[in-house]
Amino acid sequence: MVEKHLVVISVFVIFISLLSIPVESYEISDPSFTNELIHDINTPSIEPGREKEMTVTIKNPYPEEMNTTNFTLSIYWYSYLGVDKNISEVDEPPVFDDGKTYSILDIGDLPTNESQELEYIIRTSEKTKEGVYSIRFKLEFSINGIEEVMKSRGCFSSEEWEDAKSFDGGFNLTQLNVSGIIPESTFEVRDPIPRWPQYTLGLITIISGVLAVMFYMQEKYNSFPKLEKTFENWAGKFKKFRSGLKKGFKKR
Repeated sequence: MVEKHLVVISVFVIFISLLSIPVESYEISDPSFTNELIHDINTPSIEPGREKEMTVTIKNPYPEEMNTTNFTLSIYWYSYLGVDKNISEVDEPPVFDDGKTYSILDIGDLPTNESQELEYIIRTSEKTKEGVYSIRFKLEFSINGIEEVMKSRGCFSSEEWEDAKSFDGGFNLTQLNVSGIIPESTFEVRDPIPRWPQYTLGLITIISGVLAVMFYMQEKYNSFPKLEKTFENWAGKFKKFRSGLKKGFKKR
């Protein structure tokens, strides 16, 4: 009986020990984690006056659940042919569904290694300027009750960014008041390339090919006698035109 009790106690102690084993320590700011947080970004190329979908996938790369996850993205910068402007200086800028240049989404809890795809609609007006628009990201969440904040480059001024650079090529995250740095993205607004030059070139190529075959058939088998007469007629007219031009230049 005593032995049976000892076995039960031993099993209980082993079970409690297994539960108390801590998760292997890790750094929240480790780039191998932060580079995976924004797992996939699909940005569009939009014609002025139209709208297109953009998707961003948020992934939890950490060995523990991310809680109260909140994601903010905002269109903040415009660039075109050497011109750079803050989005507040751009007339009729691209906007999200609610008419704003930023969007905030509450994702909630995200289990380890789980992902969630977020969908956005970017709208433009016919007056929206062509160019490249930059989008910055901010991701807020907590792990084990500790709040973490990740931001992309566009969330900081040039002075803040430069001042936070360290000698080893990294950044002083404490100075930037963040837990880590995450990537950001861009999208393009541009008018469609005109198709008529492409169609014209294709038509010229087809006509040239047909004429080449016809001339070959005429030369080899005399299949198109009228074509040869027409060609000789036009060749004669061109010769007269050319000689007329030469005489005109000589008189001058």
